[in-house]
Amino acid sequence: MSYIYHSLFNRRILKTTINTIFLLLLTIGNSFSQEHKDQTFVVSGKVINSETKEGISYAHVNLDDTYWGVICDSLGFFRIRVNPDQKLKVTAMGYKAQLVDVQTPGVENEIFQEIIMDIESYMLQEVQVHSFGSWNDFKEQFVKAKAPADPDASLAINFGDFTMDEYTGRAMRRQGAGVSLGFGKRKKKFKGMKIPTKLEEIQATLFAEKFNRNLVAEITKENGNRLDILMKYINSRTSFSYQSSDMYIVRRVKELHKKFLQEDTDFQNNLSFTDTLGRIENHLRP
Repeated sequence: MSYIYHSLFNRRILKTTINTIFLLLLTIGNSFSQEHKDQTFVVSGKVINSETKEGISYAHVNLDDTYWGVICDSLGFFRIRVNPDQKLKVTAMGYKAQLVDVQTPGVENEIFQEIIMDIESYMLQEVQVHSFGSWNDFKEQFVKAKAPADPDASLAINFGDFTMDEYTGRAMRRQGAGVSLGFGKRKKKFKGMKIPTKLEEIQATLFAEKFNRNLVAEITKENGNRLDILMKYINSRTSFSYQSSDMYIVRRVKELHKKFLQEDTDFQNNLSFTDTLGRIENHLRP
């Protein structure tokens, strides 16, 4: 009988202890959340033009280093909740952006702050606006218009510390992407062959610098015949150009190399009996 009594007594004590611990955890968590909530306060204010002393309509008031913020009303008033030590970034079209320190409130949980902004403007060059009446008239005039003569389109391209000739020679010394171009004053034009323009030559050299056999070998660590097959595999599944970013090319090459490792057997069988032009080689020739 005493054993049953002690067992019931111990269970009651254990239950009471668990309930007490649970209530303590709830109380501590609530006190922490209440303390954190009480740290924030509301800042209301007005964004004012330094010259006219009038409110700036629809100015943007953001918390610094965040995407949170509000837009002032038509009179320049705003209201936003902030944490201690946060700053306000105020911007408006035609005014200098400002980073404003927020005043810490005293007794009340809300403060009012005026923000003065200086006008910032830039003089633009004069332009002429012409009206062609309708959209169809504009398209017709646009098609008929002649582009101004540009003696050397390469002048508009920034080659950094290299001249155009140095950049071209540096790019062509590396193995390209299968593009063969001739440089020089004398160019023979064969039947059915289009002589590339100066701009097309520059674009081709830029592309050869971005994507070539050496680059693929460095990224994938492939070589020899497998590298040739991998180049065919990549070229058949991509459409890189001189405008493609280096980061995109590297990422795409890595993705295709992973797929190539999975499809290597089937793809190699499809290309093992073809030459660079896709023609079947004659193995019967002595």
